[in-house]
Amino acid sequence: MKLNLLIIPALLIASFNAFADVPVTKADILGAWQIDKESTHSDGSDSRPQNTVWTFREDGTMEGVSNETEAHARINQLRAVLNYSVENGKVLKQAAAGRSKIDTCSAVEKEGNKMVLKCSSSYFFMTKK
Repeated sequence: MKLNLLIIPALLIASFNAFADVPVTKADILGAWQIDKESTHSDGSDSRPQNTVWTFREDGTMEGVSNETEAHARINQLRAVLNYSVENGKVLKQAAAGRSKIDTCSAVEKEGNKMVLKCSSSYFFMTKK
């Protein structure tokens, strides 16, 4: 019985740690990241494939370049440069070019050259190029 009383709190603590954010530094995110898919679900289900690269620069800007492959797309490529910073292990990025709204993003997974970044409404599954 005493063993069961010890196991339950340990399992609760372990389950909370499984959902903890992974703190990132500026050095962790510098460079180009291929966005493999975007999803509203943490497991990547119902995702949309992406042909987008985010490049985080040392000067506090990130460039996003999306290439459209659909035959009936209005444009072939979309490019935007946004400001970003890293504070308290989270990425704070401008929500859209020319706007002051900031989107706070947390790394929910980071292993080697793979990272899942959770922003306000989407999870971005990324691979460092």
